[in-house]
Amino acid sequence: MSNQLIRHILLGIFFVLLDVLFFQHLSVFNATADPLLCYLLWIIQKYDRVPLLIMAASLALLQDALFDFWGIMMFSKTLTIFLVYNFIKRKSEAQLLLWQIFLIIFMGALIHNIILFALSSFFIAFATSYSPFTIIFGNTFYTALIGLLIYIFRKR
Repeated sequence: MSNQLIRHILLGIFFVLLDVLFFQHLSVFNATADPLLCYLLWIIQKYDRVPLLIMAASLALLQDALFDFWGIMMFSKTLTIFLVYNFIKRKSEAQLLLWQIFLIIFMGALIHNIILFALSSFFIAFATSYSPFTIIFGNTFYTALIGLLIYIFRKR
């Protein structure tokens, strides 16, 4: 295992803990951000598909264990990374503008939230008063905004 891989795994665990300790309590209009998804979309450019899918599944399984979601996050994050991998890998070769970064994170988060909502409707994980619009588009917009801020303020 390389030092870079260990560093990215530890940083992924940090994003899971950041989600549990901070972002779940920082909801805006009942929408919450998913910083782990932003992180996984960001490291697509650094890894091949199989190691990234294993890393996404492992980190999302940790997130499932902490949120008691029974594998829903693991399946949705792994499937999202699998679906958007080629598109983001091709786009990461060019220098992107901020609105393009926002749009890529938005589309990745939209795919993730649609899969998450579809799965959770089977398992009644979100059997609350939330509307599907808030869960899908609110969480997507909030995640894309947080991802854009992380991109802007990241260490170069």
